[in-house]
Amino acid sequence: MGEQGAQRLAAALRAAAAPGLPASDLADRLCAAAVRAVGARGATLCAQFTAGMSVPVGVSDPLAARAEEVQFSAGEGPCWEAHEQGRVVVADLGDTAGAARRWPVYALSLRREVDYDAVVAVPVRLASGLDLVLTVYGSALEADPWWSAAGVVATALREVLDAASPPMASGGPVWLDSSSTLRRGRVWVAEAVLVDHDPSLTPALALEALRTYGAFEG
Repeated sequence: MGEQGAQRLAAALRAAAAPGLPASDLADRLCAAAVRAVGARGATLCAQFTAGMSVPVGVSDPLAARAEEVQFSAGEGPCWEAHEQGRVVVADLGDTAGAARRWPVYALSLRREVDYDAVVAVPVRLASGLDLVLTVYGSALEADPWWSAAGVVATALREVLDAASPPMASGGPVWLDSSSTLRRGRVWVAEAVLVDHDPSLTPALALEALRTYGAFEG
């Protein structure tokens, strides 16, 4: 059953990148296709540029976007873990105690903000060297364990995005400049302002200060 679900998801990803469709919202279409293909509740596609610099390039809907924001603010979660360890990450978020042990800040914040039951994060590296993570939020994992054959999904995603990605030296892919990406850019502007105001701060420390402020201010 897992293989069938993975093949169905892979086919949906390829269909979402059909010729003639605009490249600017490709990442959003891929996330929406993932949701429909496996009966999920939300999906995001994030680019992992450096440690701590995760940028959403595609989201399926506002709730999924909020889930990604929660993870970024927490500085921990399935997307980060999938990227850092180079493997598929699967978690039952309904197991609140287990999720809290794994990601204490993220699990608590996500439950408060967006009530998802499960999450699967699939890392993908493009030919350009860009690292991405497809994160799918859904109901009970046992319903359709497509993630047991996630390599099929990663291959389809890689093929689709490689085909739509000119060399980074020539400006990079259009789909990287999504509205979600631009919103995350405000964080880097704020980070730069803090560093400029206090030269003793490194970008990493400035980002932690922003996260702390965000946690207190909601």
